[in-house]
Amino acid sequence: MDLIASGMTNQQIAATCFISEKTVKNHINRIFAKLHSTSRSEAAAKWLGTAPGSHRGMG
Repeated sequence: MDLIASGMTNQQIAATCFISEKTVKNHINRIFAKLHSTSRSEAAAKWLGTAPGSHRGMG
C-alpha cells in the first residue's frame, strides 16, 4: 500500500517487488476490499489517514 500511496504504477510496483503485474492487480483488489475503497486515491487517502473517518492500518 505504501507503493500505491507513493504514486507508483502497477508496472513499477511489479518491477520493484519482482512480481507480475497480474499479481499486483490481485493484491490491489484485495487491498481495495479491505479498505472499502473503489480507487487508488481513495485507498491511499484511507491508508495515509487523510480520508474523513479513516484510521491508518485498518483491517
